Formats: sequence, C-alpha cells, structure tokens
Amino acid sequence: MLDAANPVIAVEIDKVPMRLRVDLDREDSIELNPASAARLPVKWEEGAEMEVGRVRLANHVAGVLFKVNGRIVPAEVSRHDRDCCQDVDGAIGPDLLPFATVRWRDAAAPAPTASRTLPLATDENMGLSAATEAGKVRVRFALGMPETIATAAAGAELARLWEGHWDGPEQRVTLIFGVKRPARPMIFTHPGTIAGFPLDRLPVRLSDFGGDAKLPADPKLAGEVVIAHHLARQRAWPAVTLGSDRLSRCAEIVYTAIPRSLTLNCAFEAR
Repeated sequence: MLDAANPVIAVEIDKVPMRLRVDLDREDSIELNPASAARLPVKWEEGAEMEVGRVRLANHVAGVLFKVNGRIVPAEVSRHDRDCCQDVDGAIGPDLLPFATVRWRDAAAPAPTASRTLPLATDENMGLSAATEAGKVRVRFALGMPETIATAAAGAELARLWEGHWDGPEQRVTLIFGVKRPARPMIFTHPGTIAGFPLDRLPVRLSDFGGDAKLPADPKLAGEVVIAHHLARQRAWPAVTLGSDRLSRCAEIVYTAIPRSLTLNCAFEAR
C-alpha cells in the first residue's frame, strides 16, 4: 500500500539501504541516481543506451540481490549518469516487486465515479502500457509527471481519429531525467477518451517516435515560404503518457501481477 503523493519503499540492494519510488513508467530494471549507485559494491557494465525522444543517454547496469519486506530476489540496477528522482535513491516499477498487488491511494483525490481495469503489456524498452479506445495508441501512466503528453506517432493518430489541429506555439516539455523536448498543444474537434479520461487537448512531442506518421500542417499564409528541417526517421511509438493532471483524479490505482493489469478508481471526468 502506497501513498500516491509519496510512493516510497525502503529496500536493501546488495545489503545497502535504499529508498525507492514505485513508479508505473519505469522500464525493466531498478533505476538509481548516480550518487546512490556509487554506494553499491558492484561491477558496472555498459548497457543499451536509453532514447528519450532523440536524446540518447549512456546506460550502465549491474546484477544485484534486492531485499524488500524480508524477501530477497535477484534484480538488475541501472544508472544513466543523471538523477532520475528527487529526495530518494532511485525508482522501481511494480512488476519488479515480489507482491501480488501494489496499490497507490490518494486521499486528496475526488470520490471515484467509475472503475476501469486495463490489461497491461510490458516491453523492455517502453515499460508497462495498455491498449486504448483510440486506434493504435498505447497508454502509459506516470504519477510523477505533471502533464499528459503524446508522442508524435500518437499525435498523428489522434489527429486523424479526432480531427486534431494545433492550438498554440511550440513549447518545451520535461521528460524523464530532466530531458526537455519540443512539443506543441493539439486540440480536437471530436475528442475521445484514453483509459477513460476525456482528452480535448494535450501536448504532442513534435519529432519523437513518429515513424512515418504525418502530423497536421499549419495553413500557409499568402507569400509565406516554409523551410522544412528533415530529421532521420525514428521508430513509430504511438503512446500517450497520462500524468498527474489526470491521475490525480484517482483515489486508488491498483497494479495486479497475475494477470498483469491496472485498475483505475477515478473521477474520470472531473476538472
């Protein structure tokens, strides 16, 4: 049982005490801040680079013994030479914990109006995600991220399904490890829902994980010359990550290990 405002557990990693956030948007290893990683008596090896949009972060990994609630299990820890988290040593996903269920409860959330259970899939690069009501778009969950954000491929798919168009200038959004990426707000003529949450407007990452997808173009003005900057194609990943702007409406979020699923008890349409 976790407090959604501070979902932290005390553990030991190779007998070194650590405090970890339990986050739904982690990958397949325990992530440590560099200073905390340096406390471990382990041999670090080079791992696969992490892509945060078009920013690549070097990765180092090590095998460890992980102790939580009196149970010891083998695990892998990662460090990317940037802090992942504030006021803790690192972060872990619920699927790496030896528990049948993990619950986040938010005493400040409005009373739930409905409950939704979503089957989850896991990917070593993208972590936990679920199918959505919106075509090929997958949904991820990030209690520690302030706003809901779509990748370029997801923005293109939602624009096609919901008649989306741009609604403001480019801005920068902050992603994991403090990486900032260009995004732009998109508004929808016929908005739909993602994991039960109505979405009429959201930031779309302009060049991240777009594949061959085409985002809406601005109407050209008379006499205007448009200069396009062509970037190397990146793989398509149509994903919307729900942030605390939506998940703060959930009085309880429950991760179930078998079968892997997430239950949201939320006031989905609250503002």
